[in-house]
Amino acid sequence: MQFLVFVLPLFLFLGFVKAQWDDDPGWPEDPDDDPPNWPTQRPTPTRGPSRPTPTSEPDPGQTDEPEPPLPTGVDTFANATVYQPDDSTHHLTSPRTENLPNNTILAVWNDPESTSDTLSIYRSTNNGFSWYAHGTAKSTVAGRKLLEPHLLHVDGIWSGETNLALLTVNAVDEKSTNIELYASWDNGTIFEFVHLIAEGGPAIATTGSTAVGEPFMVLHDNRLTVYYSDQRDGQHAQKIVHQSTADMWENWGTTIDVVASDALVDRNGMTSIAKLPNNQYMIVFESTENGNSSSDNHPVYFKLTNTPENVGTEHKRQITTTTGTRLQGAPYATWSPVGGANGTIVLSDSTSNSIYINQALGEGLWKEIQTTAGRAYAREVRSVPNDKSKLRIAGGSENDARSSDILITIIDLEKALAAK
Repeated sequence: MQFLVFVLPLFLFLGFVKAQWDDDPGWPEDPDDDPPNWPTQRPTPTRGPSRPTPTSEPDPGQTDEPEPPLPTGVDTFANATVYQPDDSTHHLTSPRTENLPNNTILAVWNDPESTSDTLSIYRSTNNGFSWYAHGTAKSTVAGRKLLEPHLLHVDGIWSGETNLALLTVNAVDEKSTNIELYASWDNGTIFEFVHLIAEGGPAIATTGSTAVGEPFMVLHDNRLTVYYSDQRDGQHAQKIVHQSTADMWENWGTTIDVVASDALVDRNGMTSIAKLPNNQYMIVFESTENGNSSSDNHPVYFKLTNTPENVGTEHKRQITTTTGTRLQGAPYATWSPVGGANGTIVLSDSTSNSIYINQALGEGLWKEIQTTAGRAYAREVRSVPNDKSKLRIAGGSENDARSSDILITIIDLEKALAAK
């Protein structure tokens, strides 16, 4: 996909942020992915108003509070505030959440206008209705900002570490872009830098530049795989690649193409991945084609594969809806078990408050369902683990002309499907 380009000081994230705003209409969930198998070493929510009050005070129970009780169900609500920026110059995008096994949700997001080298992690213990500042990740290189974050909790044995959460970011300064991996052993309070995965040139989204960015993690077959957008190949303006590691994060494999167009000027990026119940993986992405960066030329495509580390040879498919809507820009996909034998694939793009659903494992037409969540660039959709009838939608700014809080909405997907 495209790198976002915001109007920032030159040392900020010029490529991945502003190029996406200029080029896009708007940068997988793996609900039950395969746990690694490496050798062993280390409250019920309440209904609130349609726009709950922002929660930015420190969490008084952050240090010594007992584990929250497992809820019996999750209430629906609209537009609960995760984070409110200090002023309207911050255009927050691409919120990413992750569920921990202690009934906690972590949240991060992209803030291109930030001048800090520290990324904030927020936490909710009531299914996303209220949020508190919880943890941090700090760059180890002076002057670098941590942008385009993605979270992944390691469910199972990861070298014996039972509370391991991973964070991948694009660490950006005026001279370079860097796909970095951070790890937390304390449920997201402190994320420590553990490895540099890929290194590119400055964040400039033009053909011939060498930037990298937009990372996304997947665990599969005892390997951690990080997908990212790559401009370093002179035969492609921008392609999607991945690298994998099978031994924690010390040794990474070579760069392998995921999506690389025949046309030099095509720009593919903004990857999201969802695991389906037939053990296939859906890789969704946007593509700016034929050098046309107009706001209506970032169609959403997907690939299906049995092996997410070997996607390059699979053919890409465009989303076709029953209403003729053409999905555009920065997609995110998840799978929900509701909706029949195949469950339901849920997809969000950057041009509508709607979600798009498919109950045939990606085949055939997709249906549109309107939601109470607002349109936002690179919205996230996630199935709710402790109430699988529900769907969590996380959004932020609609574009670089409008600022917004980071907002969470919970909808009843089962009822929405029944109403179609």
